[in-house]
Amino acid sequence: MLLSLENVRKSYATAEGRLEILKGIDLDLDAGESVALTGESGSGKSTLLHLAGGLDQPDAGQILSAGRNIADLDDRGRAAYRRSAVGLVFQHFNLIPSLDVAANISFHAKLAGRHDPVWERQLVERLGIDALLARYPEQLSGGQQQRVAIGRTLAARPPLVLADEPTGNLDEASADAVLGIMLSLTKSAGAALLVVTHSSRLAQMLDRTVRLSGGKIA
Repeated sequence: MLLSLENVRKSYATAEGRLEILKGIDLDLDAGESVALTGESGSGKSTLLHLAGGLDQPDAGQILSAGRNIADLDDRGRAAYRRSAVGLVFQHFNLIPSLDVAANISFHAKLAGRHDPVWERQLVERLGIDALLARYPEQLSGGQQQRVAIGRTLAARPPLVLADEPTGNLDEASADAVLGIMLSLTKSAGAALLVVTHSSRLAQMLDRTVRLSGGKIA
């Protein structure tokens, strides 16, 4: 088991008191598996993804990755976890505007000590961005930026890839193509993939679907 969430709970303070977002989540993800996380807005999908990625801590429960309980890590430990064990892909790309495409792609891999020019060359060819390496993010279309963001994430060879609405800014054809490439690359690398999506069409491309409703798995 690559990732295991056990009775995970998360709430936030509001003017009306604590608002419980996740109400005891159990979820397992195997190496090489792809899972779509669906549910209505406000059901806790992004919250769950952020917890699994070490961006936040749960109120209760365990988040196990390679035998470690991520919930017990301090800020420094979670930063090391994000750097070495998980790759994050967001809807808004989060590319570094001052770096060209080539530098953006290698950025996280260098931080993780896994810079591999041969693997990066394979990635840019598969993603169809080999002619864009000298460009900067502002010179790219939304679809091109998302392909660069995926390349940057996969360049570090993370065992776990978490994607929050990674195709939300793309048209249907581009979304299908980008998710297809991401699935192919993560499977070939033996990585697990967890994707938050509102699209039932895209969810069907993954191995299985988990639906959140009212803070619980439906």
